[in-house]
Amino acid sequence: MKTQLVYLEGLRLGGVSFYGDPFRAKGGWDSDNEIGNTCRRYGEIITAYPELIEPSGRRVLYEIHIYGSETADKGYFEVFAGEELTADVLPVDLVAKYIPASDYLKLTLTGKEITEDWWKKLDEEILPRYGVTKNSTYLIQAYDERFEDMEHLDASEMDAYIPIIKA
Repeated sequence: MKTQLVYLEGLRLGGVSFYGDPFRAKGGWDSDNEIGNTCRRYGEIITAYPELIEPSGRRVLYEIHIYGSETADKGYFEVFAGEELTADVLPVDLVAKYIPASDYLKLTLTGKEITEDWWKKLDEEILPRYGVTKNSTYLIQAYDERFEDMEHLDASEMDAYIPIIKA
């Protein structure tokens, strides 16, 4: 796992969301859980709107987990899947999400690291090593051309971004 402190400008995203316990029917890193379903649903919907996709050709799918008052007790949180789109106004079957500019701890995960419990090490090991703390109740996972798919994790790489406060 490669880690570094980075600054990201704000992200204006279009996509779809799920709220609840995404692991109720299937466990973590199972493509049939609600996270996988949400990502798949976004992929199906966006095919109807090719004009909204950035013409640069480089696409990054953002999976954002947003934790709230029901997360600790019920395991509920919002899962957003989407990307930066070209339109200011989105079709009714897509929702907008704005992620504010912030300092982040960026983790680049490769192969089996992707499915390991890296987030459990976050508070105890990784954040203290940098002298920073979490700044919010969300995290961003970014999937680009380096991520093959769930069946080819060994050949895949992804980035996770944790918003932080520098000490």
